[in-house]
Amino acid sequence: MKMNDILSNVIIINGIYDILCAISILKIVDIPVIKDLHLSMFTTMFTNMLKKRDNSEDLERFFAYWIFTYGIIRIYSGYYKKYGLAEISYYIEAVFIMNESFINGTMKIDRSIFVIVFSLFLGILCEFSRN
Repeated sequence: MKMNDILSNVIIINGIYDILCAISILKIVDIPVIKDLHLSMFTTMFTNMLKKRDNSEDLERFFAYWIFTYGIIRIYSGYYKKYGLAEISYYIEAVFIMNESFINGTMKIDRSIFVIVFSLFLGILCEFSRN
């Protein structure tokens, strides 16, 4: 199997995972483990703040839409081997997670670092596979 085929499969699987997570957060399906992986990245301070404002479900839905969007982009990118789109989605995810973790303090650092490194790694792989 060629490296591009492996990368395409990884991107597609990651996109499917993103979509499953999003529809679980939206309560379309119930997959607690996947849903909890994303939502548990937020700090207790942030989730307590959301509960006080009584809009945590609204923000969870918008978070799910964001996850769903880049899931679709990644499936499309992997299927059609248009890695530039996937690359951009991974870099955007890394930058926003960095911002929320290190600047705003709304995400748990240990979990965020994993997502940041994984996203940057896949973004770089996509970039190299295009060249």
